[in-house]
Amino acid sequence: MDSKGIILVVDDEQDIAVILKKRLSDAGYSVNIAQGGQEALNKAGEILPDLIILDVMMPEMDGLEVKAHLNEDPLTAHIPVIFLTAKASVQDKVAGFRLRGDDYVVKPFDTEELLARVDVVIHRKKGYEMLSMQDGLTGLANASYFQKQLEVYFAMAKRYRRVFCLAMIDIDDFKKINDIYGHHMGDQVLKEIAERIRSVFRAVDITARYGGDEFAVILQENDEDQASVALSRLKTCIEREPFSIGNQGKKIQVTVSAGIAAYENHFTAASEIFESADKKMYLEKQMKKGGIVG
Repeated sequence: MDSKGIILVVDDEQDIAVILKKRLSDAGYSVNIAQGGQEALNKAGEILPDLIILDVMMPEMDGLEVKAHLNEDPLTAHIPVIFLTAKASVQDKVAGFRLRGDDYVVKPFDTEELLARVDVVIHRKKGYEMLSMQDGLTGLANASYFQKQLEVYFAMAKRYRRVFCLAMIDIDDFKKINDIYGHHMGDQVLKEIAERIRSVFRAVDITARYGGDEFAVILQENDEDQASVALSRLKTCIEREPFSIGNQGKKIQVTVSAGIAAYENHFTAASEIFESADKKMYLEKQMKKGGIVG
């Protein structure tokens, strides 16, 4: 069964942390535990959980300080937080909400109520993501969401030496398809390309329609050789089966050009890996046309 989401539980009371891990795991979540503020910040940046359950009363660094630090880091600023506390004063709740906390639960708490609150926050987060991330035609991620994810993966690679690749994919001679068969049929081709992209790449990869007839994929934890294998599978998947046009049974052959770039330590901005992959895609397209590229 797929996980409903990743949750980071931060509590210096081990008994509470263990109980929460058991109940949340039984409810279908993947759970990590941190027992102090600095450990929480380290793990949050590394695993990017869907939700943090954060105890307010901790030694050395309390939960409000942790949340303030999370807000300062672009990688973690938008992770939802549910505060846990033994104090029920209005001032404490206001302080938590002013730091953009999503909910506030007082100890001792009923675990069923907490689970319900967790479900609400996770559902709300995923709902907002779906509304803001989707390309209306293909259902893949849109360019805006893709760019944000590229910045996140670039920052993680820079900070934690994570490996990832970016692939740019463009349909060959797509203008001819629109000119000959009309834009409605062109849209059918775009939707079918998106379906084949979904069938080839992993669920953990970020797949997007970047614009027009151009698509982009972030391949997590893949080096260039691994990404090349996946891209070869995609080209085979696209070229092996002609695309249906309209309701008359007519089929056309569709091909794509693509470029891959792997993260390299000397890159200073996410735009560099994007430009590298885009340039390689353009070179492949020009080679197919017999063009001369300087």
